[in-house]
Amino acid sequence: MSKTILVIEDDKSIQRLLTEVLEDDGFNVITERDGEWALKTFETKDVDFIVLDILIPVMNGFQVAEKIRKTVKGREIPILMISGIYRGVNHRLDAMRKYGVVEYLDKPLQMEKVLDVLRETFGSEYPSAVAAQAEREAIDRKAPEPYASPESKEEQEEVEEHAKDFKSVARRGRLEETSFPELLAEIYRNRENGALLLKRDRLKKIVYFKGGYPAFIKSNLLNECLGKVMVREKMITDDECEESLRKMKESGRQQGTVLIEMGCISPHNLQYALELQLGVKIFDLFGWEEGGYQFNPKSVVPPTTVSLDDTTAAIIYEGVKKQYKLERLKKLMDDFLDLYVVPHPDPLFRFQDMDLDEDEDNFVSRLRGDLTLREILDLGLNQERAYQIVYAIKCAGMVTIEEEASGETEALDGEAVTDRLNAAVEQEDWVEAAPPPIPSLSSKPPPVRERVRGRLTEHGGVPSPQLIEGDQSDEDLSPEEHSLREQLAQQAVEVKKQDYFEVLGVSKNASHAEIKKAYFSLAKQYHPDRLYASASAEIRTLADEIFNIISTAHDILSDDACREQYVEELSSGTKRDVSSEVSNILSAEGCFQKGEIALRKRDYGKAKDLLEEACKLCPEEGEFHAFLGWAVFQSDPKSEEAVRTARDQLNQAISLNPRVDKAYLFLGYIYKAMNYKEMAESEFEKAIQVNPDCTEALRELRLISMRRKGKKKGGGFLRRGK
Repeated sequence: MSKTILVIEDDKSIQRLLTEVLEDDGFNVITERDGEWALKTFETKDVDFIVLDILIPVMNGFQVAEKIRKTVKGREIPILMISGIYRGVNHRLDAMRKYGVVEYLDKPLQMEKVLDVLRETFGSEYPSAVAAQAEREAIDRKAPEPYASPESKEEQEEVEEHAKDFKSVARRGRLEETSFPELLAEIYRNRENGALLLKRDRLKKIVYFKGGYPAFIKSNLLNECLGKVMVREKMITDDECEESLRKMKESGRQQGTVLIEMGCISPHNLQYALELQLGVKIFDLFGWEEGGYQFNPKSVVPPTTVSLDDTTAAIIYEGVKKQYKLERLKKLMDDFLDLYVVPHPDPLFRFQDMDLDEDEDNFVSRLRGDLTLREILDLGLNQERAYQIVYAIKCAGMVTIEEEASGETEALDGEAVTDRLNAAVEQEDWVEAAPPPIPSLSSKPPPVRERVRGRLTEHGGVPSPQLIEGDQSDEDLSPEEHSLREQLAQQAVEVKKQDYFEVLGVSKNASHAEIKKAYFSLAKQYHPDRLYASASAEIRTLADEIFNIISTAHDILSDDACREQYVEELSSGTKRDVSSEVSNILSAEGCFQKGEIALRKRDYGKAKDLLEEACKLCPEEGEFHAFLGWAVFQSDPKSEEAVRTARDQLNQAISLNPRVDKAYLFLGYIYKAMNYKEMAESEFEKAIQVNPDCTEALRELRLISMRRKGKKKGGGFLRRGK
């Protein structure tokens, strides 16, 4: 019988680690990031075990444990507490005495200890991974219609219609000749934009790319609808799915929002489910051994509130793990058993991020070009797992298969990129950081609806809620990307002031080996995979600028003739200037920050001027357009022209960067002011899909729900458990 574990943890990387390991062992896993939603989920779901972090939002883990223990249902539930702050024997003993926890583990977690606690807790009732997989497959075999929402059927029709755009494209082929992971790698290497249509019988899928990275996917397969994905993962029940579809059809709202209102899922789990659905769609393609493909470079990524977050190499490895079993891998790889696996000489390909665990990383670090595939398979890793890693890194282009060994001393770098990198490079005080992935975009904004004049007259152009000090944090205004943009701009300025020896952190008489070692170290640090292609245009420009300078420094200093000429240039006092792009980004960032302050002070005229300048300097930055649209509206909310211009700017922001939650929020406010209730609600729904912590959108949806139910107090959209 399956067992369900509730993981209460706000760190996404730890959530992901626990989910993957526990699901691999046969558990169903439900995750929550804050204390209030965790209590709500505990009340409404059948839970057999709780993993509870201490430092979580809203209420801490101790408070959650205390409330759970006061319920009849929670008196005997096993709880494993984890913490990276409250460490040591005293905290462990105190937690066991006060809250009756079965164990108290310090971070970083050792997953084998977590599994040991679970084995001791469940004993003979410990779940079977095989049985759990069989349960999921049984749901997959069910007819999709009972789970399919109107949105799923619309997507099915869109794929059929969009497939017609590929008829005239010249680039096409068969999966029997070029596998799907090889196609992904080819598009990554060429840094291409466009869409890849894959067809097998009546099945069609379209994968959209930006800068070589897969960003989004659409499918005509109803079996991959959101409802079925959530039922299969035990996030909701069949009955809850059916009820949500009924309410969705009655109200015209999105299924995820209805499920939140029903108390079935939290905003964070809705976001997780939408991301999981994209994974289901793309990983299925790795199982396609036959079929046709066509690539259309003119296709653009549709604006969407979710995206494929991982790097191309990480997606390739995950897909290979899910769909490539040992027998299939042997057919593909056994002809290479006596050939050498050699790291690619170009760091751009060699140091792609594949998101490996510790064992896999140690395995990959031993691949230095001096071992044949046959020898690699004897390095101690499970044979199927070893085949999967080697096949994945071969497809990704991280290694080549050669007849002779290489003299490499540098291994592949298999380390996963963390959510937020803050380690400094020894030679320079550069701060590296990876932003939350932001999906790519359509080049044209959605059409703007008319009939503005009547609405403005009728409702007086009522301004919507202000952005005032204390209403939201700096992080809310620009989720991490704001500060990253500023950091990278400053780094680009600093590195432009340095000579190439300083860039690499080597002396002027450094050997070729020292130059290569320094270059490889920096190339790992600043590889484009650390700033996925889904980052905003300005961030990608700055990151490319830094990476290109590092690469240029290596190319010049490792060539004796070029190095000699460069040293002569340095002696003559030649200086490099900051590029106009970097200068513009720096100036735009300054204007944006000042405009943001003016908005908070309700000086809308000044804010509008500053934000217009920011957009002029960096026209591809979606966040700038979002705040400009808001400033335009607030500067004259009764003006038809101001409203039209504001909506144009906000739709442009969404087109440029669909992950700017404030663009949807501001649009929602404008539609609310004009009494377009359904349109306002739709924008607020999109805002929480992008950012489940967008409290303003959550508050608006709650008010809409309360009015819909005719209640003045309590109940409604986000009622929490008592």
